[in-house]
Amino acid sequence: MQMTVLDYLLAIRFSGADAGAFLHNQLSADVLALSDGESVFACYCEPKGRVLALLLVCRLDEDYYVVMSRALATTVSNRLKMYVMRSQVGIEVLNETAVSALLEPDAPAATATAIHTIPIPGGDKSLSILTRDKTAGINTSLRDAWKASELQQGICWLCPETSARFLPQMLGFDELGAVNFRKGCYPGQEIVARTHYLGKVKRHPRLLQFSADICPPPLEKIQIFTDDQHYDAIVVDYARNEDGDIILFVITRMDPELTAEKIEYQGQTAVLN
Repeated sequence: MQMTVLDYLLAIRFSGADAGAFLHNQLSADVLALSDGESVFACYCEPKGRVLALLLVCRLDEDYYVVMSRALATTVSNRLKMYVMRSQVGIEVLNETAVSALLEPDAPAATATAIHTIPIPGGDKSLSILTRDKTAGINTSLRDAWKASELQQGICWLCPETSARFLPQMLGFDELGAVNFRKGCYPGQEIVARTHYLGKVKRHPRLLQFSADICPPPLEKIQIFTDDQHYDAIVVDYARNEDGDIILFVITRMDPELTAEKIEYQGQTAVLN
Protein backbone atom coordinates (compact mmCIF):
# COMPACT_ATOMS: atom_id res chain seq x y z
CA MET A 1 0.00 0.00 0.00
CA GLN A 2 1.56 3.29 -1.13
CA MET A 3 0.27 6.24 0.86
CA THR A 4 1.50 8.86 3.27
CA VAL A 5 -0.38 10.79 5.93
CA LEU A 6 -0.80 14.50 5.21
CA ASP A 7 -0.88 15.83 8.75
CA TYR A 8 -1.60 19.37 7.59
CA LEU A 9 -5.06 18.32 6.31
CA LEU A 10 -8.27 17.27 8.04
CA ALA A 11 -11.72 16.12 6.89
CA ILE A 12 -15.17 17.40 7.85
CA ARG A 13 -18.43 15.56 7.14
CA PHE A 14 -21.62 17.44 6.26
CA SER A 15 -24.73 15.29 6.56
CA GLY A 16 -28.49 15.83 6.47
CA ALA A 17 -31.13 16.61 3.87
CA ASP A 18 -29.94 20.21 3.42
CA ALA A 19 -26.18 19.58 3.43
CA GLY A 20 -25.68 20.15 -0.29
CA ALA A 21 -27.80 23.30 -0.45
CA PHE A 22 -26.12 24.65 2.70
CA LEU A 23 -22.61 24.25 1.27
CA HIS A 24 -23.74 25.61 -2.09
CA ASN A 25 -24.94 28.80 -0.40
CA GLN A 26 -21.78 29.22 1.68
CA LEU A 27 -19.06 28.37 -0.84
CA SER A 28 -17.87 29.80 -4.15
CA ALA A 29 -18.25 26.55 -6.13
CA ASP A 30 -21.35 24.92 -7.62
CA VAL A 31 -21.72 22.19 -4.99
CA LEU A 32 -25.21 21.18 -6.14
CA ALA A 33 -23.81 20.20 -9.54
CA LEU A 34 -21.72 17.40 -7.99
CA SER A 35 -22.70 13.84 -8.79
CA ASP A 36 -21.95 10.99 -6.39
CA GLY A 37 -18.18 10.51 -6.20
CA GLU A 38 -17.33 13.87 -7.80
CA SER A 39 -15.35 16.63 -6.11
CA VAL A 40 -14.62 20.31 -6.63
CA PHE A 41 -12.36 22.91 -5.07
CA ALA A 42 -14.19 25.77 -3.36
CA CYS A 43 -13.39 28.95 -1.45
CA TYR A 44 -15.01 29.84 1.84
CA CYS A 45 -14.87 33.64 1.93
CA GLU A 46 -15.68 36.34 4.40
CA PRO A 47 -18.06 39.17 3.40
CA LYS A 48 -15.25 41.28 1.90
CA GLY A 49 -14.36 38.44 -0.46
CA ARG A 50 -11.13 37.39 1.23
CA VAL A 51 -10.57 33.64 1.33
CA LEU A 52 -10.87 32.12 4.78
CA ALA A 53 -9.95 28.64 3.52
CA LEU A 54 -9.60 26.51 0.42
CA LEU A 55 -11.81 23.42 0.54
CA LEU A 56 -11.97 20.22 -1.48
CA VAL A 57 -15.63 19.18 -1.47
CA CYS A 58 -16.70 15.66 -2.45
CA ARG A 59 -20.22 14.25 -2.61
CA LEU A 60 -20.41 10.65 -1.39
CA ASP A 61 -23.92 9.20 -1.37
CA GLU A 62 -26.03 11.70 0.58
CA ASP A 63 -23.13 13.21 2.54
CA TYR A 64 -20.49 15.75 1.61
CA TYR A 65 -16.89 15.41 2.76
CA VAL A 66 -14.63 18.45 2.90
CA VAL A 67 -10.83 18.28 3.07
CA MET A 68 -9.08 21.44 4.22
CA SER A 69 -6.25 22.84 6.32
CA ARG A 70 -6.13 21.13 9.71
CA ALA A 71 -5.13 24.42 11.35
CA LEU A 72 -8.31 26.09 10.08
CA ALA A 73 -10.80 23.21 10.40
CA THR A 74 -12.18 24.06 13.85
CA THR A 75 -12.50 27.77 13.12
CA VAL A 76 -14.24 27.16 9.79
CA SER A 77 -16.59 24.49 11.13
CA ASN A 78 -17.59 26.67 14.09
CA ARG A 79 -18.21 29.61 11.77
CA LEU A 80 -20.35 27.50 9.44
CA LYS A 81 -22.38 26.14 12.36
CA MET A 82 -23.50 29.70 13.09
CA TYR A 83 -25.37 29.76 9.77
CA VAL A 84 -27.09 26.36 9.95
CA MET A 85 -30.16 27.93 11.60
CA ARG A 86 -33.08 25.56 11.00
CA SER A 87 -31.47 23.71 8.11
CA GLN A 88 -31.11 19.95 8.43
CA VAL A 89 -27.32 19.91 8.42
CA GLY A 90 -24.88 18.07 10.64
CA ILE A 91 -21.25 19.24 10.74
CA GLU A 92 -18.67 16.84 12.16
CA VAL A 93 -14.93 17.44 12.23
CA LEU A 94 -13.40 13.98 11.75
CA ASN A 95 -10.63 14.27 14.33
CA GLU A 96 -10.31 10.49 14.65
CA THR A 97 -9.35 10.09 10.99
CA ALA A 98 -6.32 11.00 8.91
CA VAL A 99 -6.09 12.35 5.38
CA SER A 100 -3.55 10.53 3.25
CA ALA A 101 -2.17 10.92 -0.24
CA LEU A 102 -2.68 7.91 -2.47
CA LEU A 103 0.64 7.56 -4.26
CA GLU A 104 -0.67 4.64 -6.30
CA PRO A 105 -4.39 5.41 -6.82
CA ASP A 106 -5.09 2.09 -8.55
CA ALA A 107 -3.56 -0.07 -5.82
CA PRO A 108 -6.33 -2.32 -4.40
CA ALA A 109 -4.70 -2.44 -0.96
CA ALA A 110 -4.75 1.35 -0.73
CA THR A 111 -8.40 1.80 -1.62
CA ALA A 112 -9.50 -1.16 0.50
CA THR A 113 -8.27 0.40 3.74
CA ALA A 114 -9.83 3.81 3.05
CA ILE A 115 -13.06 4.97 4.63
CA HIS A 116 -13.48 7.20 1.58
CA THR A 117 -11.42 8.08 -1.45
CA ILE A 118 -11.70 11.63 -2.76
CA PRO A 119 -10.54 12.45 -6.29
CA ILE A 120 -8.55 15.64 -6.84
CA PRO A 121 -9.97 17.62 -9.78
CA GLY A 122 -7.80 18.10 -12.82
CA GLY A 123 -5.81 14.86 -12.74
CA ASP A 124 -5.64 11.26 -11.61
CA LYS A 125 -4.52 11.88 -8.01
CA SER A 126 -6.67 11.14 -4.97
CA LEU A 127 -6.83 11.67 -1.25
CA SER A 128 -7.94 9.02 1.22
CA ILE A 129 -9.71 9.39 4.56
CA LEU A 130 -8.49 6.67 6.93
CA THR A 131 -9.15 5.65 10.50
CA ARG A 132 -6.14 6.28 12.69
CA ASP A 133 -5.48 2.57 13.26
CA LYS A 134 -5.02 2.04 9.52
CA THR A 135 -2.44 4.73 8.94
CA ALA A 136 1.19 3.86 8.43
CA GLY A 137 2.44 7.07 9.99
CA ILE A 138 4.05 10.09 8.42
CA ASN A 139 6.84 9.80 5.91
CA THR A 140 8.09 13.38 6.07
CA SER A 141 9.99 13.30 2.78
CA LEU A 142 6.98 11.90 0.89
CA ARG A 143 4.64 14.33 2.65
CA ASP A 144 6.82 17.31 1.79
CA ALA A 145 7.21 16.17 -1.82
CA TRP A 146 3.42 15.81 -2.10
CA LYS A 147 2.90 19.30 -0.70
CA ALA A 148 5.45 20.69 -3.14
CA SER A 149 3.54 19.09 -6.00
CA GLU A 150 0.32 20.65 -4.66
CA LEU A 151 1.87 24.11 -4.70
CA GLN A 152 3.07 23.52 -8.25
CA GLN A 153 -0.54 22.77 -9.21
CA GLY A 154 -1.76 25.96 -7.51
CA ILE A 155 -3.22 24.12 -4.50
CA CYS A 156 -2.46 26.19 -1.41
CA TRP A 157 -4.50 25.29 1.67
CA LEU A 158 -3.75 28.46 3.66
CA CYS A 159 -3.14 28.71 7.41
CA PRO A 160 -4.20 31.01 10.27
CA GLU A 161 -1.63 33.61 9.21
CA THR A 162 -2.81 33.76 5.57
CA SER A 163 -6.55 33.20 6.12
CA ALA A 164 -8.76 36.21 5.20
CA ARG A 165 -5.86 38.02 3.54
CA PHE A 166 -6.38 37.53 -0.19
CA LEU A 167 -9.13 37.45 -2.80
CA PRO A 168 -9.52 34.13 -4.67
CA GLN A 169 -8.07 35.62 -7.86
CA MET A 170 -4.95 36.82 -6.05
CA LEU A 171 -4.30 33.20 -5.06
CA GLY A 172 -5.19 31.83 -8.48
CA PHE A 173 -8.04 29.78 -7.01
CA ASP A 174 -10.28 30.73 -9.92
CA GLU A 175 -7.85 28.79 -12.14
CA LEU A 176 -8.40 25.74 -9.90
CA GLY A 177 -12.12 25.87 -10.68
CA ALA A 178 -12.81 26.94 -7.09
CA VAL A 179 -14.95 29.92 -8.14
CA ASN A 180 -18.11 29.60 -10.22
CA PHE A 181 -19.02 33.05 -11.52
CA ARG A 182 -22.46 31.93 -12.74
CA LYS A 183 -23.86 30.63 -9.44
CA GLY A 184 -25.91 32.50 -6.88
CA CYS A 185 -24.89 34.43 -3.80
CA TYR A 186 -22.41 33.33 -1.15
CA PRO A 187 -20.41 35.39 1.38
CA GLY A 188 -18.18 37.82 -0.53
CA GLN A 189 -19.69 36.92 -3.91
CA GLU A 190 -20.37 40.50 -4.99
CA ILE A 191 -16.77 41.62 -4.48
CA VAL A 192 -15.28 38.45 -6.02
CA ALA A 193 -17.52 38.77 -9.09
CA ARG A 194 -16.96 42.50 -9.51
CA THR A 195 -13.21 42.01 -9.33
CA HIS A 196 -13.47 39.29 -11.98
CA TYR A 197 -15.58 41.24 -14.45
CA LEU A 198 -13.74 44.54 -14.04
CA GLY A 199 -10.33 42.84 -14.25
CA LYS A 200 -8.85 44.80 -11.37
CA VAL A 201 -6.63 42.13 -9.81
CA LYS A 202 -3.12 43.54 -9.71
CA ARG A 203 -1.61 40.88 -7.45
CA HIS A 204 -1.32 37.26 -8.47
CA PRO A 205 0.43 34.04 -7.39
CA ARG A 206 3.91 33.04 -8.43
CA LEU A 207 6.00 29.95 -7.74
CA LEU A 208 9.67 30.34 -6.92
CA GLN A 209 12.11 27.43 -6.75
CA PHE A 210 15.67 27.54 -5.43
CA SER A 211 18.30 25.38 -3.76
CA ALA A 212 19.51 27.74 -1.05
CA ASP A 213 18.53 27.01 2.54
CA ILE A 214 16.26 30.05 2.86
CA CYS A 215 12.73 29.39 4.08
CA PRO A 216 10.67 32.50 4.88
CA PRO A 217 7.43 31.65 6.73
CA PRO A 218 3.92 32.72 5.66
CA LEU A 219 3.27 36.48 5.46
CA GLU A 220 6.96 37.34 5.38
CA LYS A 221 7.97 39.80 2.67
CA ILE A 222 10.67 39.02 0.13
CA GLN A 223 11.98 40.77 -2.95
CA ILE A 224 12.11 39.25 -6.42
CA PHE A 225 14.78 40.52 -8.82
CA THR A 226 14.77 40.58 -12.60
CA ASP A 227 17.49 42.49 -14.49
CA ASP A 228 17.80 45.81 -12.65
CA GLN A 229 14.27 45.78 -11.22
CA HIS A 230 12.85 44.28 -8.06
CA TYR A 231 9.33 43.55 -6.83
CA ASP A 232 7.90 42.93 -3.39
CA ALA A 233 6.17 39.60 -2.71
CA ILE A 234 4.35 38.06 0.25
CA VAL A 235 4.96 34.41 1.12
CA VAL A 236 1.78 32.34 1.38
CA ASP A 237 3.24 28.85 1.76
CA TYR A 238 6.32 26.74 1.07
CA ALA A 239 7.49 23.14 0.76
CA ARG A 240 10.61 21.15 -0.07
CA ASN A 241 10.48 18.92 -3.15
CA GLU A 242 12.11 15.52 -3.77
CA ASP A 243 15.35 17.17 -4.92
CA GLY A 244 15.59 19.20 -1.73
CA ASP A 245 14.71 22.48 -3.44
CA ILE A 246 12.44 25.00 -1.73
CA ILE A 247 9.17 25.82 -3.50
CA LEU A 248 7.72 29.18 -2.47
CA PHE A 249 4.12 30.16 -3.23
CA VAL A 250 4.02 33.96 -3.16
CA ILE A 251 1.70 36.83 -4.09
CA THR A 252 3.27 39.67 -6.09
CA ARG A 253 2.56 42.51 -8.49
CA MET A 254 5.41 41.36 -10.73
CA ASP A 255 4.26 40.83 -14.32
CA PRO A 256 3.90 37.09 -15.01
CA GLU A 257 5.73 37.58 -18.30
CA LEU A 258 8.89 38.73 -16.54
CA THR A 259 11.55 36.17 -15.64
CA ALA A 260 12.43 36.01 -11.95
CA GLU A 261 16.17 35.58 -11.44
CA LYS A 262 16.75 35.69 -7.70
CA ILE A 263 15.12 36.56 -4.38
CA GLU A 264 16.32 38.38 -1.30
CA TYR A 265 15.11 37.80 2.24
CA GLN A 266 16.62 39.38 5.37
CA GLY A 267 19.91 40.00 3.64
CA GLN A 268 20.12 36.47 2.19
CA THR A 269 20.05 35.89 -1.55
CA ALA A 270 18.96 32.82 -3.50
CA VAL A 271 19.33 32.29 -7.23
CA LEU A 272 16.15 30.82 -8.73
CA ASN A 273 16.17 27.55 -10.65
